[in-house]
Amino acid sequence: MAMDRLNNLVPTVHNDQAASLRRLVGGPGGRAIALSGGSGTGVTTLTLNLAAAIAAADQRVLLLDEDDSRHSAVNRLQLRQRFAFEHVAGREIRLDELLLAAPGFDLMPIKLPSALASHLPPGRAGQLADEYDSLIARIDWVLVDARPVSDDSAPGLALSADEVIVVITPSGESITAAYATIKRLHTEYGRRDFRLLANRVRTLDTAMALFKRVKEVAGRYLDVKMKLVGFVPEDEQLARADKLGQPVAHAFPHSEASVAFAQLASAMRRWPRQPHSTDRENLLYRALDVCRRLGARS
Repeated sequence: MAMDRLNNLVPTVHNDQAASLRRLVGGPGGRAIALSGGSGTGVTTLTLNLAAAIAAADQRVLLLDEDDSRHSAVNRLQLRQRFAFEHVAGREIRLDELLLAAPGFDLMPIKLPSALASHLPPGRAGQLADEYDSLIARIDWVLVDARPVSDDSAPGLALSADEVIVVITPSGESITAAYATIKRLHTEYGRRDFRLLANRVRTLDTAMALFKRVKEVAGRYLDVKMKLVGFVPEDEQLARADKLGQPVAHAFPHSEASVAFAQLASAMRRWPRQPHSTDRENLLYRALDVCRRLGARS
């Protein structure tokens, strides 16, 4: 369920570990929102159902799927993927040929290995950025099913998105992963604003308690701003819709989960836009540049 409550900024000492990458965070264009969390927190289910809920409100949505496992959004929706980003990078296909038609929105599988970005021919990143600009010219929202960033892997599209929603659940592992995600994106890449979404909880009180746990831990060590944007209840009809390969709003439109996603989608339209510098490139260009830089450092 969506909520709107301002949280205080907690000042503390911040160590600049990757200043050269900071200018890549944020950018012009449509709103790109990445959902990220620890393994098993339900990020993929949340992302594809939120995409369907936003699309149901007559907003055009593109879901970027960084997960290439059998649990990916592509596989959850029982779609057939013919190509990968490697085919685009190698000029075998255009970027828009990665698009798949999901229920009410577009879906694009797009995992960017750092090794691939490091070996792009000169000028190819700019060409891909131009293709991405053309692609999202008709899009209102870009949602990213981001791979976990709390481990040692490159943070991928979560770094390059305009905003990050960190998913938390009642499990202790989820709280640890949420803090690790916030810490890495803050200390290494300079991100300071985070929205948190509680998943698999029954009440707002439970969601608030989870949020406070993360905020208290992060507030001791990090100079970040966090806000709880809502919660999605534990709902067996959400799991049933998942097995059917459909968004819950399509399979069970009157379920608790459907109402929660609709409320969150409505609240997102009222979120203030983050200010951006006009000299920054789009999401795909930033992501490729970050992967290249990380690949060069390793």
